Amino acid sequence: MKYTDDYNAKFDIWVKERKIHPLPKFDFPFKIESKKFSSYSEFNSWKENLLVRIAAAGGLKWKK
Repeated sequence: MKYTDDYNAKFDIWVKERKIHPLPKFDFPFKIESKKFSSYSEFNSWKENLLVRIAAAGGLKWKK
């Protein structure tokens, strides 16, 4: 099986290389507040609204 076909291949690669690859970090255009949700539908509507706000602000910027 090729690595591109295996969903968990990244773990095999990480174990073989023994090198920590940092995850990307973003500079958000606004502060995201902490919030609790009572249902998945409420969470999904909040998430959709958040994505619209991020897109309206010009997207996420990579931190260097």
